[in-house]
Amino acid sequence: MAEIHSSLPDSTQQLNRLLDTQHENWHFIWLDWVCSQLPQVDGALIVADESQSGQFHALAVWPEVAENNSGNADNSHQDKLLQDAAEQTLIKKQPLITPLNDGKHHIGSYPVFVEGKLSAVITLMFTAQDEAQLHKALAVIEYCSGWLELRLARNILATLASDNERQHIVIDSIAHVASENYFEHAALRFVNLMGKHLNTERVVLGFVKNDELVIHSQSDSSEQSKKHELVKLTTQAMQEATDQQESVLWPAPSDQNRITQAHSKLAVEKGQRSLMSVPLIDKELCYGTVLFERSPEHPFTHQDQLTAEALTNFVGVVLEEKRQSNLPLYSYFLRSLRNQLSRLFGSGYLMRKITVFILLLVSLFFSLMPGAYNISAETVIEGAELRAIVVPFDGYLQTADLRAGDSVQKGDLLAELDTSELRLQRMSWISQQATSMRQYEDALAKQELTKVQISSAQRKRAQAEIELLDYQISQATMVAPFNALIVSGDLNQRIGSQLRQGDVLFELSPSQRFRLAMYVDEFRINDINHAQTGRLVLAALPDQKFSFTLTRINPMAEVRDGATVYRVEAELNNSADVLRVGLEGVAQIYVDQRLLITIWTRSMVDWMKLQWWRFWG
Repeated sequence: MAEIHSSLPDSTQQLNRLLDTQHENWHFIWLDWVCSQLPQVDGALIVADESQSGQFHALAVWPEVAENNSGNADNSHQDKLLQDAAEQTLIKKQPLITPLNDGKHHIGSYPVFVEGKLSAVITLMFTAQDEAQLHKALAVIEYCSGWLELRLARNILATLASDNERQHIVIDSIAHVASENYFEHAALRFVNLMGKHLNTERVVLGFVKNDELVIHSQSDSSEQSKKHELVKLTTQAMQEATDQQESVLWPAPSDQNRITQAHSKLAVEKGQRSLMSVPLIDKELCYGTVLFERSPEHPFTHQDQLTAEALTNFVGVVLEEKRQSNLPLYSYFLRSLRNQLSRLFGSGYLMRKITVFILLLVSLFFSLMPGAYNISAETVIEGAELRAIVVPFDGYLQTADLRAGDSVQKGDLLAELDTSELRLQRMSWISQQATSMRQYEDALAKQELTKVQISSAQRKRAQAEIELLDYQISQATMVAPFNALIVSGDLNQRIGSQLRQGDVLFELSPSQRFRLAMYVDEFRINDINHAQTGRLVLAALPDQKFSFTLTRINPMAEVRDGATVYRVEAELNNSADVLRVGLEGVAQIYVDQRLLITIWTRSMVDWMKLQWWRFWG
């Protein structure tokens, strides 16, 4: 390594040129210096990522193309070898020495890391006679790469410092603009801050209104800046940047590929001033532009552009929020509507267009397609009639084996009362009847008319009492008057208890004849008429449908489950053995044929009409 140090130039001029890492031709200077340290170098290449973006680019080639134009084919082949070696080093991230086919020439490629990240690759084609010369060449490359590493590290530090300074400027500007209560004051503060941070003589702020840019405020309030021709040219220049939605600099840098006609006219009018226009963009929507102007001796640089874009991107959003908050409600609504329509009919937003197209097709279909208008109603099955079995006379219960839910046939015994006391009374009245008969015969034989009449009356009374007791005894056995289902009644635990005349023992409903009790909402009762038909689905039998016909509409409303409803009765057209009294379900009452959209929006339209009448009359 001492031998390497002794061979390196000690020229002060050369050292100063290497220390000036910001020189625009530094890479060529450094590469020329490296090649001078190694004998018989045929070519060299620097590939680096100075922007830390992950994209590597060739920064310098030695010798320069202009030095040797006679061997273009050889230079192309040599450049191809250097590029391939650099790509291999980028992939493997380690030094590589590759011998060529002639056995003398070698290609050495050395990676340069900055803060542990691969930032550059140095590739040289040189001649080495033995392995010692190869190691010496690699050592020289490694030593000289320290200067390149210094250059890259300084660039990173400069970039970080510039970014930090830019962040402080943005944060400070946001704080100042946000502290203003009124939009006009915030806009004036914004342009003054932009002029201060970018060292400009004039800053103009404009906003887009009806697709045209309108100047709102500017930092220069002199009379010259308010001239009509100057305002017109300024507006055109800002509109030029707004239409392109890209920053525009004048004089235009060599790498700028944008239209600058309006900027050139404004610059000529102002005496060849330096101009920069930066559009204000939020969520792909350009809502304004800021124009900067300063003397031609200080043209705008790329760093100025980055600072301006950072300020407009972040501070401009705060300013736009203040502007929107000061707009009237109708302006905010129209602006939102215009933005949505531009997205719908403009380029992009394919899914939104497809969704709207499908919704339009569905709406059109339902607006033209008719359908059956049915009214849904909660329904309960009731018996066609309800027969009550009551106690015929005061007595004691002797037999009652049935209860609610049992099915009975006509003539089946339901309950029986104890008739022993009635039979004793009957025997007593029979005895009295026989006594009255003997007294009647004796009085008739003796021709005692008064006794004859009394005895005859007593005999008739006894006969009537006997007939009454016979009737009561016959009524003591209560049987089913028809095939029925016992709806209520359970007397199993009341055997032997006393019953009063008129007490209800059982309630019977015909087992094969039913009626439907439907409860229609008050908003739909006007659509219900007699003889309308429909279908019923029961909760217990969801797979079966039963048809019915309306027979009666109760004109009295009632409250059921918190809603006002009307009771509508119907008769089943097709009965089944599986039906039972008390089953519940949902009935669909057919009204007529209507458009599907009118059917589905009926409730909403009725509600809106009611609310309109409630508030406006």
